[in-house]
Amino acid sequence: MLLTRVTLNDFGVYRGRNEFDLRTTKDKPIILIGGTNGAGKTTLFESVMLCLYGQDSYENKITQKQYHSKILRSIHRYLGVKKSADSASISVEFQFAHSGNIYEYQVMRMWENNDGSIDEKLTIMKRKFGEEKFSKLDSLEESEWQTFIDQLLPKGITKLFFFDGEKIQSIADSGNEDKFIKSSFDTLLGLDLVRQLIDDIGISILRNSDGETKKILEEIELKTREKQDSENRLDKIQDKQAHLKSEINNLQKELAVQEEQFKKLGGQFADKRESLYTDKAKHESKLEIIQKEIREMCVGTLPFSIIPKQMEELKNEIKLDRQKIKDNYEKDILNKNFKELSSKIESESFLSEYDSETKKNLTSKINKIFEQKLESLSDSQELSYNFSEQDMGRIINLIDDINNTSKDKIAELAKSHNLLSNSLALNKVSMESAPKDDEIGPIFSDLTKTSRKIGELENEVENLETLEAQEKSIIMMVNSRIRINLTKRSADKKRMAGLEIAPKVQEVLEDYSNILRKKKLELLERYILSGLDMLLHKKKFIEKVTIDKDTFEIKLFKGNDDEITKDMLSKGELQMYSTAIVRALAKTSGRPLPFMIDTPLARLDEDHRNSLVDDFYPNASHQTIILSTDSEINYEHYKHLMPYITKSYVIQYDSKNGKTILHDRYFFDEKGEKSIEV
Repeated sequence: MLLTRVTLNDFGVYRGRNEFDLRTTKDKPIILIGGTNGAGKTTLFESVMLCLYGQDSYENKITQKQYHSKILRSIHRYLGVKKSADSASISVEFQFAHSGNIYEYQVMRMWENNDGSIDEKLTIMKRKFGEEKFSKLDSLEESEWQTFIDQLLPKGITKLFFFDGEKIQSIADSGNEDKFIKSSFDTLLGLDLVRQLIDDIGISILRNSDGETKKILEEIELKTREKQDSENRLDKIQDKQAHLKSEINNLQKELAVQEEQFKKLGGQFADKRESLYTDKAKHESKLEIIQKEIREMCVGTLPFSIIPKQMEELKNEIKLDRQKIKDNYEKDILNKNFKELSSKIESESFLSEYDSETKKNLTSKINKIFEQKLESLSDSQELSYNFSEQDMGRIINLIDDINNTSKDKIAELAKSHNLLSNSLALNKVSMESAPKDDEIGPIFSDLTKTSRKIGELENEVENLETLEAQEKSIIMMVNSRIRINLTKRSADKKRMAGLEIAPKVQEVLEDYSNILRKKKLELLERYILSGLDMLLHKKKFIEKVTIDKDTFEIKLFKGNDDEITKDMLSKGELQMYSTAIVRALAKTSGRPLPFMIDTPLARLDEDHRNSLVDDFYPNASHQTIILSTDSEINYEHYKHLMPYITKSYVIQYDSKNGKTILHDRYFFDEKGEKSIEV
């Protein structure tokens, strides 16, 4: 796992959105975050576990009411007023390798202040490494998302990688490191699940030791009787169905005879009488509309369609009038312009650069051109019709419309008129052919009674079929229960035999737990010893570590097996000892998780601080996030860590505005002088 981003929004002293980019590289595994007490280091430290596990993130169990009260106090409050933000959220992004692929997850937990009560919402997004956008974790229901996180990152293991100096100090001061190991060890190895399985097997033995054969046999006998009762009812239903179907068959034959008599008397025509009246009304209505259209055409443009030649002559004459008007307009325009041009040509300014002879020749030629053009236009001609230009256009369009559409439209209307007239004639014949009610009434009455009786019998058959289906369904269910109980009877015999095997299974699981615990305890011993070699500045001081497999008591020895008791260790050495235990537990888990360490060098002398800085932090994990004050990781320590640092931050509390400010660098510049004062 690799933490890539933590974002706090209106949480604690963090106002608005505050984003920490925590990505590291293989050769630079450290993220260093500095800040004084109260600036928000602990809030940031606790926010990761809180985002992942919510109410279960705390060391000691708390009620939901206590949890909501804590969250309510953690929503950012604005300085100088009682008002707080409407909501707060924490988002944690991390990479996780699974089945050879790297996936990126974004876990967000949001809390809304709903008039003093807290509404919490958990969201999980996922994307394959390299993809641009996250998408919702839709493979699970939302109710299962917290379980998904708990399985992906078990809290019992994750908490080993998130520790602060105060926690280390408390382990060192109390001398209860054996209890700390014991509380973490079984969860670390998954042995808590094995223990639960052993206990469940024991409970199963107690519950099933008496057997259930008698109860199963009684159930089989009861279901067999229920099946026989259903089969008897089913036989009666099927007999009644056969009788009714025979009766329906006879009535249908009688109905066929009655229908034949009804047809002979014209019953079909009688049935159609209403539709014939309806059709007659429809045809008459349509015929009236068509007749109206024909009349309107006859009193309108239609008569003109019988003299197409005369219409075409009229059209041509009107077009000729249009041309005459155009010629008259053109001649008037030329006359007017010719006079103006003649005046200009004869003026002294026209062609003044030429001599008088040349000018006279040019002027003569221009006048001649105009005179020829005017002569080509005939004198004003009289119009055949005194129509306006607009009227001429309408008349031409009307003549074109008469020629193009009138004949086709009248032909179409005539065709429709003939069809409707023929339909009305047929309708009249059909109506006259229909028999009177007194002729077919008695036969129709008998036919109706027979049909009604058939319908009643068919309804009764349908009800019987429903009852038949119900009884068959009951028989199927009873058969299923009988088969289940027969299987139970067989399984009960095997189960009784299995109860003899269960204690042996418990013994095997106990042996497995003991063997795994022994191997892992040996590994833990080696890791604690290597951690002490790394952290203690006294070399060859401790050369052997043993852990009791039952009590988890740790003993330290010199090379000659002389025990070094805890009271022989200094305060600093005790803290190094506790740190070595936490590191060893994390390494024993085999989980590649990041270390996150708060107040890392509290109460340590300079030698032990150097051991942590020089040896522990650069090699603690593939990702180590350190939250420190400027006095813990001072400039000298910072210089030693610099080759391993990917990114540094300082979180500075702005007391004037009541919020924390992020700086993308550590306290000191290259000369060792403070560039950020806090």
